[in-house]
Amino acid sequence: MKFPPGRGVLITFAIICLAAGGYWAYKSYSPKEKTASRPPGDISLSPGPVASVQVAPIKKRPISVSVTVFGDVVPAPGAVQVASMPYEIRVSRVMVSAGQKVSRNEPLLEVEPSPDTLLQLKQAKNAYAISKQNLEHVKQLFELKLATNTQILKAREVFRGAALQLESLEKMGVNGKRVVRSAVDGLISYVDVQEGAIVADGKPLVGTIAQNRLEVRLGVESYDAQRLASGQTVMLSHVNEPSQKTVAGKIRKISRAVNPSTRLVDVFVSLPGPRGFLLGEYVMGSIETASSYGMVVPRSAVLPEGGKSVLYTVRNGRAVRHAVQTGLESGSEVQILGGGLRPGDEAVVLGDYELKDGMAVKVERAR
Repeated sequence: MKFPPGRGVLITFAIICLAAGGYWAYKSYSPKEKTASRPPGDISLSPGPVASVQVAPIKKRPISVSVTVFGDVVPAPGAVQVASMPYEIRVSRVMVSAGQKVSRNEPLLEVEPSPDTLLQLKQAKNAYAISKQNLEHVKQLFELKLATNTQILKAREVFRGAALQLESLEKMGVNGKRVVRSAVDGLISYVDVQEGAIVADGKPLVGTIAQNRLEVRLGVESYDAQRLASGQTVMLSHVNEPSQKTVAGKIRKISRAVNPSTRLVDVFVSLPGPRGFLLGEYVMGSIETASSYGMVVPRSAVLPEGGKSVLYTVRNGRAVRHAVQTGLESGSEVQILGGGLRPGDEAVVLGDYELKDGMAVKVERAR
Protein backbone atom coordinates (compact mmCIF):
# COMPACT_ATOMS: atom_id res chain seq x y z
CA MET A 1 0.00 0.00 0.00
CA LYS A 2 1.40 3.36 -0.91
CA PHE A 3 0.85 6.55 1.14
CA PRO A 4 0.49 9.96 -0.42
CA PRO A 5 3.67 12.02 -0.43
CA GLY A 6 4.36 13.46 3.09
CA ARG A 7 1.90 11.18 4.94
CA GLY A 8 4.53 8.52 5.75
CA VAL A 9 6.70 11.11 7.39
CA LEU A 10 3.81 12.15 9.70
CA ILE A 11 3.11 8.55 10.75
CA THR A 12 6.77 7.92 11.61
CA PHE A 13 6.86 11.11 13.71
CA ALA A 14 3.75 10.06 15.63
CA ILE A 15 5.24 6.65 16.49
CA ILE A 16 8.41 8.30 17.85
CA CYS A 17 6.36 10.67 20.05
CA LEU A 18 4.32 7.82 21.55
CA ALA A 19 7.47 5.87 22.43
CA ALA A 20 9.07 8.89 24.10
CA GLY A 21 5.93 9.55 26.20
CA GLY A 22 5.79 5.97 27.44
CA TYR A 23 9.43 6.03 28.51
CA TRP A 24 8.90 9.30 30.44
CA ALA A 25 5.85 7.88 32.27
CA TYR A 26 7.79 4.74 33.26
CA LYS A 27 10.66 6.79 34.72
CA SER A 28 8.37 9.10 36.68
CA TYR A 29 6.70 6.10 38.37
CA SER A 30 9.86 4.12 39.24
CA PRO A 31 10.09 2.48 42.76
CA LYS A 32 13.18 4.56 43.51
CA GLU A 33 11.25 7.82 43.22
CA LYS A 34 8.35 6.47 45.26
CA THR A 35 10.57 5.20 48.06
CA ALA A 36 12.35 8.54 48.27
CA SER A 37 9.04 10.32 48.79
CA ARG A 38 8.19 8.31 51.98
CA PRO A 39 8.80 9.84 55.42
CA PRO A 40 11.86 8.67 57.47
CA GLY A 41 11.24 5.48 59.43
CA ASP A 42 8.45 4.22 57.12
CA ILE A 43 9.36 0.59 56.42
CA SER A 44 5.97 -0.57 55.13
CA LEU A 45 7.37 -1.19 51.67
CA SER A 46 10.99 -2.04 52.63
CA PRO A 47 12.38 -5.09 50.90
CA GLY A 48 13.43 -8.07 53.06
CA PRO A 49 12.21 -9.20 56.54
CA VAL A 50 10.95 -6.81 59.24
CA ALA A 51 11.68 -7.75 62.88
CA SER A 52 9.28 -6.90 65.71
CA VAL A 53 11.24 -5.71 68.76
CA GLN A 54 10.80 -4.02 72.11
CA VAL A 55 13.09 -1.20 73.23
CA ALA A 56 13.98 0.62 76.44
CA PRO A 57 15.94 3.87 76.84
CA ILE A 58 19.55 3.77 77.98
CA LYS A 59 19.86 5.50 81.36
CA LYS A 60 22.85 7.12 83.04
CA ARG A 61 22.75 6.60 86.77
CA PRO A 62 24.48 4.84 89.69
CA ILE A 63 24.67 1.04 89.76
CA SER A 64 25.88 -1.11 92.63
CA VAL A 65 26.60 -4.76 93.31
CA SER A 66 25.45 -6.31 96.58
CA VAL A 67 25.80 -9.72 98.18
CA THR A 68 23.12 -11.34 100.30
CA VAL A 69 24.40 -13.08 103.42
CA PHE A 70 22.88 -14.68 106.50
CA GLY A 71 23.72 -14.81 110.18
CA ASP A 72 22.31 -14.58 113.69
CA VAL A 73 21.89 -12.12 116.54
CA VAL A 74 24.57 -12.46 119.23
CA PRO A 75 25.71 -10.47 122.28
CA ALA A 76 28.16 -7.65 121.60
CA PRO A 77 31.54 -7.74 123.41
CA GLY A 78 31.09 -6.90 127.07
CA ALA A 79 27.30 -7.15 126.82
CA VAL A 80 26.91 -10.12 129.19
CA GLN A 81 26.62 -9.18 132.86
CA VAL A 82 27.45 -12.20 135.03
CA ALA A 83 25.91 -12.61 138.46
CA SER A 84 28.02 -14.52 141.00
CA MET A 85 28.61 -14.67 144.75
CA PRO A 86 31.93 -14.17 146.59
CA TYR A 87 31.24 -17.10 148.94
CA GLU A 88 29.87 -20.60 148.65
CA ILE A 89 26.08 -20.61 148.52
CA ARG A 90 23.04 -22.81 148.31
CA VAL A 91 20.46 -21.80 145.66
CA SER A 92 17.09 -21.48 147.37
CA ARG A 93 15.02 -20.30 144.40
CA VAL A 94 15.44 -19.66 140.65
CA MET A 95 13.14 -16.89 139.37
CA VAL A 96 14.13 -16.55 135.68
CA SER A 97 14.89 -18.69 132.62
CA ALA A 98 17.06 -18.28 129.53
CA GLY A 99 15.64 -15.87 126.92
CA GLN A 100 13.46 -14.05 129.43
CA LYS A 101 13.32 -10.25 129.33
CA VAL A 102 14.17 -8.59 132.64
CA SER A 103 14.34 -5.08 134.02
CA ARG A 104 17.05 -3.48 136.12
CA ASN A 105 16.91 -4.65 139.77
CA GLU A 106 14.47 -7.45 138.92
CA PRO A 107 15.04 -10.54 141.13
CA LEU A 108 16.94 -13.39 139.48
CA LEU A 109 17.81 -15.80 142.29
CA GLU A 110 17.38 -16.25 146.01
CA VAL A 111 20.44 -17.71 147.72
CA GLU A 112 21.66 -18.51 151.23
CA PRO A 113 25.05 -19.38 152.72
CA SER A 114 26.09 -23.00 152.39
CA PRO A 115 26.80 -25.04 155.54
CA ASP A 116 30.54 -24.57 155.02
CA THR A 117 30.10 -20.80 154.69
CA LEU A 118 28.02 -20.68 157.89
CA LEU A 119 30.78 -22.60 159.61
CA GLN A 120 33.32 -20.02 158.43
CA LEU A 121 31.10 -17.27 159.81
CA LYS A 122 30.82 -19.04 163.17
CA GLN A 123 34.59 -19.51 163.29
CA ALA A 124 35.13 -15.86 162.44
CA LYS A 125 32.83 -14.79 165.30
CA ASN A 126 34.62 -17.07 167.75
CA ALA A 127 38.01 -15.80 166.60
CA TYR A 128 36.84 -12.24 167.08
CA ALA A 129 35.53 -12.90 170.56
CA ILE A 130 38.66 -14.79 171.68
CA SER A 131 41.06 -12.21 170.23
CA LYS A 132 39.12 -9.44 171.95
CA GLN A 133 39.31 -11.19 175.34
CA ASN A 134 43.00 -11.88 174.84
CA LEU A 135 43.68 -8.24 174.05
CA GLU A 136 41.92 -7.12 177.25
CA HIS A 137 43.89 -9.64 179.27
CA VAL A 138 47.24 -8.50 177.82
CA LYS A 139 46.32 -4.88 178.57
CA GLN A 140 45.74 -5.76 182.22
CA LEU A 141 49.07 -7.56 182.40
CA PHE A 142 50.80 -4.59 180.75
CA GLU A 143 49.40 -2.24 183.42
CA LEU A 144 50.82 -4.58 186.11
CA LYS A 145 54.19 -4.55 184.35
CA LEU A 146 53.75 -8.26 183.57
CA ALA A 147 53.55 -7.92 179.75
CA THR A 148 55.82 -6.24 177.24
CA ASN A 149 55.07 -3.78 174.43
CA THR A 150 55.66 -6.54 171.90
CA GLN A 151 53.03 -8.76 173.50
CA ILE A 152 50.38 -6.05 173.52
CA LEU A 153 51.13 -5.09 169.90
CA LYS A 154 50.81 -8.72 168.84
CA ALA A 155 47.47 -9.10 170.64
CA ARG A 156 46.15 -5.99 168.95
CA GLU A 157 47.23 -7.29 165.53
CA VAL A 158 45.41 -10.60 166.05
CA PHE A 159 42.28 -8.80 167.19
CA ARG A 160 42.27 -6.49 164.13
CA GLY A 161 42.67 -9.46 161.78
CA ALA A 162 39.74 -11.30 163.36
CA ALA A 163 37.59 -8.15 163.27
CA LEU A 164 38.32 -7.60 159.58
CA GLN A 165 37.51 -11.23 158.71
CA LEU A 166 34.17 -11.04 160.51
CA GLU A 167 33.32 -7.65 158.98
CA SER A 168 34.10 -8.94 155.47
CA LEU A 169 31.80 -11.94 155.84
CA GLU A 170 28.98 -9.82 157.24
CA LYS A 171 29.27 -7.25 154.41
CA MET A 172 28.99 -10.03 151.85
CA GLY A 173 25.66 -11.02 153.38
CA VAL A 174 26.83 -14.34 154.77
CA ASN A 175 24.61 -13.96 157.81
CA GLY A 176 21.33 -14.70 155.95
CA LYS A 177 19.37 -15.16 152.72
CA ARG A 178 20.01 -12.81 149.83
CA VAL A 179 18.25 -11.92 146.55
CA VAL A 180 20.41 -11.65 143.41
CA ARG A 181 19.08 -8.91 141.12
CA SER A 182 19.66 -7.91 137.48
CA ALA A 183 22.18 -5.12 136.98
CA VAL A 184 20.73 -4.01 133.59
CA ASP A 185 17.62 -3.98 131.44
CA GLY A 186 18.02 -6.88 129.03
CA LEU A 187 17.66 -10.57 128.31
CA ILE A 188 18.66 -13.64 130.29
CA SER A 189 21.42 -15.33 128.32
CA TYR A 190 21.76 -18.39 130.53
CA VAL A 191 20.91 -19.77 133.96
CA ASP A 192 23.72 -22.05 135.11
CA VAL A 193 22.25 -23.27 138.42
CA GLN A 194 19.32 -25.23 139.80
CA GLU A 195 17.37 -24.94 143.00
CA GLY A 196 19.07 -26.70 145.91
CA ALA A 197 22.51 -26.71 144.27
CA ILE A 198 25.64 -25.84 146.25
CA VAL A 199 27.69 -23.37 144.19
CA ALA A 200 31.32 -22.45 144.80
CA ASP A 201 32.31 -18.86 145.34
CA GLY A 202 32.86 -16.85 142.13
CA LYS A 203 31.10 -19.34 139.84
CA PRO A 204 28.73 -17.70 137.25
CA LEU A 205 25.10 -18.08 138.25
CA VAL A 206 23.08 -16.08 135.69
CA GLY A 207 24.15 -14.19 132.56
CA THR A 208 22.18 -11.10 131.52
CA ILE A 209 22.65 -9.32 128.17
CA ALA A 210 22.08 -5.58 128.11
CA GLN A 211 19.09 -4.77 125.88
CA ASN A 212 21.03 -2.26 123.76
CA ARG A 213 24.13 -4.44 123.41
CA LEU A 214 23.11 -6.90 120.68
CA GLU A 215 24.83 -7.25 117.31
CA VAL A 216 24.58 -9.43 114.20
CA ARG A 217 27.16 -12.02 113.19
CA LEU A 218 27.06 -12.64 109.42
CA GLY A 219 28.83 -15.38 107.46
CA VAL A 220 30.53 -14.03 104.31
CA GLU A 221 32.52 -15.81 101.61
CA SER A 222 36.24 -15.03 101.88
CA TYR A 223 36.25 -13.48 98.38
CA ASP A 224 33.51 -11.01 99.32
CA ALA A 225 34.99 -10.34 102.76
CA GLN A 226 38.14 -8.92 101.15
CA ARG A 227 36.03 -6.16 99.59
CA LEU A 228 34.40 -5.06 102.84
CA ALA A 229 35.56 -2.46 105.35
CA SER A 230 34.78 -1.45 108.92
CA GLY A 231 32.06 1.18 109.13
CA GLN A 232 30.38 0.01 105.92
CA THR A 233 26.56 -0.02 105.91
CA VAL A 234 24.69 -3.33 105.98
CA MET A 235 20.93 -3.53 105.38
CA LEU A 236 19.44 -6.08 107.79
CA SER A 237 16.04 -7.76 107.78
CA HIS A 238 14.21 -10.68 109.36
CA VAL A 239 14.57 -13.90 107.36
CA ASN A 240 11.02 -15.00 108.15
CA GLU A 241 9.56 -11.54 107.44
CA PRO A 242 11.69 -9.96 104.67
CA SER A 243 8.84 -7.60 103.74
CA GLN A 244 9.33 -5.65 106.97
CA LYS A 245 11.34 -2.45 106.90
CA THR A 246 15.09 -3.05 106.84
CA VAL A 247 17.49 -1.71 109.45
CA ALA A 248 20.83 -0.11 108.57
CA GLY A 249 23.71 -1.51 110.63
CA LYS A 250 27.45 -0.77 110.51
CA ILE A 251 30.27 -3.29 110.19
CA ARG A 252 32.13 -3.27 113.52
CA LYS A 253 34.71 -5.94 112.82
CA ILE A 254 35.72 -8.35 110.05
CA SER A 255 37.33 -11.57 111.22
CA ARG A 256 40.68 -12.50 109.70
CA ALA A 257 40.06 -16.22 110.01
CA VAL A 258 37.50 -18.67 108.64
CA ASN A 259 34.94 -19.95 111.12
CA PRO A 260 35.57 -23.72 111.31
CA SER A 261 31.86 -24.42 111.85
CA THR A 262 30.50 -22.48 108.86
CA ARG A 263 33.63 -22.26 106.64
CA LEU A 264 32.77 -18.57 106.21
CA VAL A 265 34.32 -15.33 107.47
CA ASP A 266 32.50 -13.81 110.44
CA VAL A 267 31.47 -10.18 109.96
CA PHE A 268 30.09 -8.44 113.08
CA VAL A 269 27.52 -5.70 112.50
CA SER A 270 26.48 -3.20 115.16
CA LEU A 271 22.78 -2.40 115.50
CA PRO A 272 21.56 1.19 115.89
CA GLY A 273 19.59 0.18 118.99
CA PRO A 274 16.74 -2.16 119.92
CA ARG A 275 14.97 -2.82 116.61
CA GLY A 276 12.89 -5.91 117.30
CA PHE A 277 15.67 -8.42 116.67
CA LEU A 278 15.72 -11.32 119.10
CA LEU A 279 18.77 -12.99 120.57
CA GLY A 280 19.67 -15.98 118.39
CA GLU A 281 17.32 -14.92 115.58
CA TYR A 282 18.28 -15.78 111.98
CA VAL A 283 18.92 -12.55 110.03
CA MET A 284 19.49 -11.66 106.36
CA GLY A 285 21.92 -8.93 105.35
CA SER A 286 22.64 -7.10 102.09
CA ILE A 287 26.15 -5.63 101.69
CA GLU A 288 27.27 -3.42 98.79
CA THR A 289 30.60 -4.68 97.44
CA ALA A 290 31.07 -2.35 94.43
CA SER A 291 29.45 0.74 92.88
CA SER A 292 29.84 2.91 89.79
CA TYR A 293 28.11 5.63 87.77
CA GLY A 294 27.45 5.19 84.07
CA MET A 295 25.08 4.01 81.36
CA VAL A 296 22.79 1.18 82.41
CA VAL A 297 20.56 -1.10 80.34
CA PRO A 298 18.45 -4.20 81.04
CA ARG A 299 20.56 -7.36 80.99
CA SER A 300 18.55 -8.72 78.03
CA ALA A 301 19.82 -5.88 75.82
CA VAL A 302 23.41 -7.22 75.80
CA LEU A 303 24.15 -10.25 73.61
CA PRO A 304 27.27 -12.45 73.49
CA GLU A 305 28.91 -12.61 70.08
CA GLY A 306 32.21 -14.36 69.47
CA GLY A 307 33.58 -13.75 72.93
CA LYS A 308 32.46 -10.12 72.86
CA SER A 309 29.29 -8.26 73.72
CA VAL A 310 26.98 -6.40 71.34
CA LEU A 311 23.92 -4.24 71.73
CA TYR A 312 21.36 -3.07 69.15
CA THR A 313 19.65 0.28 69.05
CA VAL A 314 16.94 1.53 66.69
CA ARG A 315 17.43 4.57 64.47
CA ASN A 316 15.07 5.59 61.68
CA GLY A 317 13.37 2.19 61.74
CA ARG A 318 16.64 0.26 61.35
CA ALA A 319 18.69 -1.85 63.76
CA VAL A 320 22.13 -0.45 64.56
CA ARG A 321 24.76 -2.81 65.98
CA HIS A 322 27.17 -1.61 68.72
CA ALA A 323 30.16 -3.44 70.12
CA VAL A 324 30.22 -2.75 73.88
CA GLN A 325 31.98 -3.74 77.06
CA THR A 326 30.10 -4.65 80.23
CA GLY A 327 30.83 -3.29 83.67
CA LEU A 328 28.98 -3.96 86.92
CA GLU A 329 25.95 -6.25 86.89
CA SER A 330 23.18 -5.89 89.43
CA GLY A 331 20.02 -7.95 89.31
CA SER A 332 18.39 -7.46 85.90
CA GLU A 333 20.62 -4.53 84.90
CA VAL A 334 24.14 -4.20 83.53
CA GLN A 335 26.52 -1.30 83.00
CA ILE A 336 27.77 -0.77 79.42
CA LEU A 337 30.91 0.98 78.19
CA GLY A 338 31.85 2.19 74.70
CA GLY A 339 29.87 1.63 71.50
CA GLY A 340 29.27 5.35 70.87
CA LEU A 341 26.05 5.21 72.88
CA ARG A 342 24.35 8.08 74.69
CA PRO A 343 21.69 8.29 77.40
CA GLY A 344 18.23 8.18 75.84
CA ASP A 345 19.20 5.90 72.92
CA GLU A 346 16.65 3.16 72.35
CA ALA A 347 18.21 -0.22 73.18
CA VAL A 348 16.54 -3.39 71.92
CA VAL A 349 15.61 -5.59 74.88
CA LEU A 350 13.40 -8.19 73.17
CA GLY A 351 13.77 -9.68 69.72
CA ASP A 352 17.45 -8.75 69.40
CA TYR A 353 18.65 -12.33 68.77
CA GLU A 354 17.32 -12.26 65.18
CA LEU A 355 18.67 -8.83 64.31
CA LYS A 356 21.37 -7.90 61.81
CA ASP A 357 22.98 -4.51 61.39
CA GLY A 358 20.70 -2.32 59.23
CA MET A 359 17.73 -4.68 59.41
CA ALA A 360 14.27 -3.10 59.30
CA VAL A 361 12.41 -3.27 62.62
CA LYS A 362 8.95 -2.63 63.98
CA VAL A 363 9.26 -1.06 67.44
CA GLU A 364 7.14 -1.75 70.52
CA ARG A 365 7.86 0.00 73.80
CA ALA A 366 8.93 -2.42 76.57
CA ARG A 367 6.48 -2.55 79.45
